[in-house]
Amino acid sequence: MTKFRYRIRYRKFSPFHLLSHLDMYRMWERVFRRVRIPVLYSQGFNPRPLFSFPFATPLGVESKAEYFEVLCGEPMLPYELYEKLSSEVPNELGVEEVCALAPFDPPLQKILRGIVYTFFFRTSLPKRSLILPEGVTLLESVEETSSVISFLFEGERLLWNPLKFASLLTTEYCYPFPERILKERILV
Repeated sequence: MTKFRYRIRYRKFSPFHLLSHLDMYRMWERVFRRVRIPVLYSQGFNPRPLFSFPFATPLGVESKAEYFEVLCGEPMLPYELYEKLSSEVPNELGVEEVCALAPFDPPLQKILRGIVYTFFFRTSLPKRSLILPEGVTLLESVEETSSVISFLFEGERLLWNPLKFASLLTTEYCYPFPERILKERILV
């Protein structure tokens, strides 16, 4: 049987950032069923759609860069798949991009090099030097005293929970807990 693989990037903004990883899986399963996309299913007693969600964004973290891969039984043009999916999801879960993958393309979790998270604070933070754990890099702050700071997580810290990192900023550097955390992008 021929399999056609697609990688889908979507956003996950409030209030959907409070849905669990399993809830998101079920939601996408329903969306594919509603738009009648021929998804392949696993074999066995309890067949499941062949979706692959490479990593879960922690509950409560918004995202511009959520990804999953799907195996379909029939070829589709990426823009057709994009339009069908976009018509069925709310704007806060909007589909950003659909890419067709070759059978030899590695899965996203094998080529992932880093994740950029942006922390939004209610008040401006004084500029101070931070001694960050290895694998976490300060990318940018918008201005001299900013309420927005971005960090790059790489290496062993790649899948580190940004909420735990926010707690570290609170306890170690006396920063307030961020009002919002946004997964900006991934680096491949």
